[in-house]
Amino acid sequence: MSLTWVLLPVFGATFLWYLRGQRTSTAPGPPKLPLIGNLFDIPTRRELLAYNAMADKYGPIVHLSVLGKNIFVISSARILLELFGHRGANYSGRPHSSMLHDLMDLKWIFAFKSYGTSWRDNRKMFHTQFQESVLPDLQPLQLKSTHAVLRTILASPNDLFKHLHYHVGSCLMEITYGPDTAPRTSRLIGMADDVITAWSKVAVPGSYLVDVLPFLRFIPEWLIPGGGFKKEARICKAKAIEARDAPFDRVKAEMTAGTAPSSFVANLLTSLGSNADTEMIKTCAGTVYMAGTEALSVCLQAFVMAMVTCPDVQKKAQAELDEVVGKDRLPDFGDQSALPYCNAIVKEVLRWNPPAPLASPHLSVNSDIFEGYEIPPGSLIVPNLWKILHDPEIYPNPTQFRPERFLASEYGGELPREVLETLEIVFAPGRRICPGRYFVHTQLFISMASLLSVFDLSPVLDVNGNKEKVEADFTYGLACHPAPFKFSVTPRRPNVQELLDMAAA
Repeated sequence: MSLTWVLLPVFGATFLWYLRGQRTSTAPGPPKLPLIGNLFDIPTRRELLAYNAMADKYGPIVHLSVLGKNIFVISSARILLELFGHRGANYSGRPHSSMLHDLMDLKWIFAFKSYGTSWRDNRKMFHTQFQESVLPDLQPLQLKSTHAVLRTILASPNDLFKHLHYHVGSCLMEITYGPDTAPRTSRLIGMADDVITAWSKVAVPGSYLVDVLPFLRFIPEWLIPGGGFKKEARICKAKAIEARDAPFDRVKAEMTAGTAPSSFVANLLTSLGSNADTEMIKTCAGTVYMAGTEALSVCLQAFVMAMVTCPDVQKKAQAELDEVVGKDRLPDFGDQSALPYCNAIVKEVLRWNPPAPLASPHLSVNSDIFEGYEIPPGSLIVPNLWKILHDPEIYPNPTQFRPERFLASEYGGELPREVLETLEIVFAPGRRICPGRYFVHTQLFISMASLLSVFDLSPVLDVNGNKEKVEADFTYGLACHPAPFKFSVTPRRPNVQELLDMAAA
């Protein structure tokens, strides 16, 4: 009898373990090797295509394990909305990276902060200056910046992508810190670009061994041939600090002199007065243009490729602009509600080539069970936004650039709920949804509408005078840039210079 009482708990625990095993399992994924798991399955180039292939083979939840670290790649809007939305309390963390947080010292960028008080305070501060109700205050500057880039493109059209990148970078710089000299702004944008490139590399799992073996961060730089990862981190850290601090210090000096114009930084320092947390304002401001420039630039590059490869779309948009705006002025924000096709182009660009096709990973806080799959605590949840936004069940022929997907008239007067919900995933759903999404929409609208109103974007001509064929292709990395292609930029009308001069007056 005594033996029965001893063994009963053992049998009970075994039975419960068995039942749990029947209810839960590991999500499907590539076969794992002993100890290292899927280390060799983690792609280091054209990552997007590799993860898309995994989703095609294993389904919308793909499980990978690298040296004991669990990674779940999600390629379903429904699943992502459930995890990041309804279960957001458990999936709003950020993973710690020895390279990113400790060596590059980029933990001050609030997009990299884990969910908590500091992150919420930063986000709240950002929201006060970029919420939808504040956008009309930013529009005059956005319009001025757009007219400036049109003049620059007219003068040297062959450098279109360079001009567009500087356009969005300088616009965000001026919104954040106020106007500055062009050479200094260009230098700061260049440093920010280098920092973005560096942190994008860290985002690839397995790029740096120090993120797998954190003790490596204590190795002196001089012991590593060429400096290695320690040198990369040191250079990135220095550039990030200068790009963050220099414009902030300039605004503070201008405020002391009484010459500071309105800006994100100046407004916060003024409104908060002696209660201002200057360190938080500085780091929040640095996040604005470092995080925003790359995303907007990629979208405008994809837009140019779409117009060159889809001339019928361009003609339809230009016809709408000519009807609403006319030929004797440039578009402005007052025209936006009357330009549904141009607005649809903005949405289709975001869908067709999302600026962050593999979004920043989230971290699970506690163990969870989702549809029978166990998700251990500390797991990385990687959203495959490109795959989600190319779901043929929601967007038929998804690789085709077709703005009509976002015209209510195509659906009898109202866009389907799944179309709208899926598009919002561009900005990562849930508690960490991008707080600058309203600004992104308005900036892309005025930039794209203005370019279409003033210029024709077309393939170049070959030696026989025929248009060279351009196929839409991308780098398919963590940031999905259009592959290099040739194109031509020409004024639509002889009065373009006159219109630009009138806008500058």
